[in-house]
Amino acid sequence: HEAVDFYHHYKEDIALFAEMGWKVFRLSINWGRIFPNGDDEEPNEAGLAFYDKVFDECHKHGMEPLVTLCHYEIPWNIVTKYNGFADRRVIDMFVKYATTCMKRYKDKVKYWLTFNEVDSMIRHPYTTGGLVRDRFEGKNFTEVIFQAMHHQFVASALAVKITHENIPDAKVGCMLTKLTYY
Repeated sequence: HEAVDFYHHYKEDIALFAEMGWKVFRLSINWGRIFPNGDDEEPNEAGLAFYDKVFDECHKHGMEPLVTLCHYEIPWNIVTKYNGFADRRVIDMFVKYATTCMKRYKDKVKYWLTFNEVDSMIRHPYTTGGLVRDRFEGKNFTEVIFQAMHHQFVASALAVKITHENIPDAKVGCMLTKLTYY
């Protein structure tokens, strides 16, 4: 099953969105397409080039891209080798990924989200933080989740700083879950 197969149909999809009058197109950059293992030394140029084409297509149709850097697709190696965002080293991996994206797309994207629903790890720790409960045997999993959330918040703050350094007029932050309440 190929779902929507945006990878092969992005031109026609974007054209249809433009026909509907869209002015902004929210999408995510797949971290694993840029750094397949998450801890790679160099980014994957083919992955970067794909998003160049997507952003160019958006602009061709008068749409501004609104890009999420991490939307539930942490590279599998980060999950299995580092236990997701439970490992503080993942902050540096995310910062490297964010820096690569900001420098590459600084002239194509001005609206950025660092993390999708950064506060949702309590409800779904696997998809949000790459946390597999069975890998933390003997530990208080709630504490693991909160530590991983802290690491994501630090990574998000650093990515915001990097964005403003590379794209001074950018709008950047993280998205909160629709269930936020006081």
